[in-house]
Amino acid sequence: MEAEEMERDLEKVEQYLQVFEEAEMGNQEQAVTPMMDQKKQKKILRKGKWKARFQTAFTALGLIITFTIISSILTAVYYSWGTPDRTDVYRNIIDLTLTVTDPYGQFSGTSTNTKPYFGLEATTDIEKRVGDEIFKVGEYKTNFLFSMMSFPEKETEGIIPQQQPSFSFLSKETSPSEWNRLEKVKSGTVSSVYLSFSELLSTNEVFDHFKDRNLDIIWFAVDTGVEAKEEYGFEAIGFPSTPIWHDDDMITDSVEEEGNFWFSVESSSASSPEYTEGDSKILHQQFLKTLKFLEPYEKKAEKFHFGHLDLGKRLEYLEKHGVYHYGIVITGPTEEILKLKKESWINDIRIDEISFWNWNR
Repeated sequence: MEAEEMERDLEKVEQYLQVFEEAEMGNQEQAVTPMMDQKKQKKILRKGKWKARFQTAFTALGLIITFTIISSILTAVYYSWGTPDRTDVYRNIIDLTLTVTDPYGQFSGTSTNTKPYFGLEATTDIEKRVGDEIFKVGEYKTNFLFSMMSFPEKETEGIIPQQQPSFSFLSKETSPSEWNRLEKVKSGTVSSVYLSFSELLSTNEVFDHFKDRNLDIIWFAVDTGVEAKEEYGFEAIGFPSTPIWHDDDMITDSVEEEGNFWFSVESSSASSPEYTEGDSKILHQQFLKTLKFLEPYEKKAEKFHFGHLDLGKRLEYLEKHGVYHYGIVITGPTEEILKLKKESWINDIRIDEISFWNWNR
């Protein structure tokens, strides 16, 4: 009997232990479940944040790309508007300013490139002529934002002289050292020099002085009334020995249209009007036309030139007194230039460039 009762008691104890273990396991599972839920929630939140970030980034990128495309189209429309369009006007301002302020400006040319955000970049080569050779010595980069123009950035190539040559206005001072320099290198060289006169000469008189000489006139410096008033220097302006032709001067030779009914491209070729070398009337006409073109854009021209031009006053003086010269820039064999040393109408000479022989005449 006692053995049976003991077995029954043991069974009860086992049942109690089983119930206790099951209860304890249930409590552990209930404690682990919230911890697992928190980890899942944090993971979901992290994924949500990154997804939102990527969506924001892609949206911003899409807006930037869309704005860039739209602004590029609007930029192209803005700078191509008008007849002539703004691009041509700004290019002409730079080219024509250089032509009347730099003796070698006629050899330079400007290319333009529109930018997405209402900008235009103009690149202008800086070139020189020595003898028969024209070579690049640098370039200007000028930026526009809408119609606002920045100062040009100048980059130079090769060796740049510390002091650029200049004219003297009817000065009695001479530069024998410059003639001496030419004497030392006269064999087998060509030179480009600035000549200053002892008196004002007409364009025809200048041409007559060089009629039988183996030299080329590059540029005529023009008396505009301000040179005599400037004690310490002046902004020289002038024109090349060939006419300054404008876009509306050109004569259309042919027009060709290529394409089909839906899309066609029209191309044309044009040439400049006829010009007889030494025709001073045409040279003066085109020079005055250039100054009148630049006058409404004088601020831009002065910004590109880094100096005051006073075009209104100069035009008024020229229309009243006519076109006369106090100096020119010439090029050719150094020996030929030295023959000018004894000419009474030449007062001063300044050497710009000397190079090895390249003269083909």
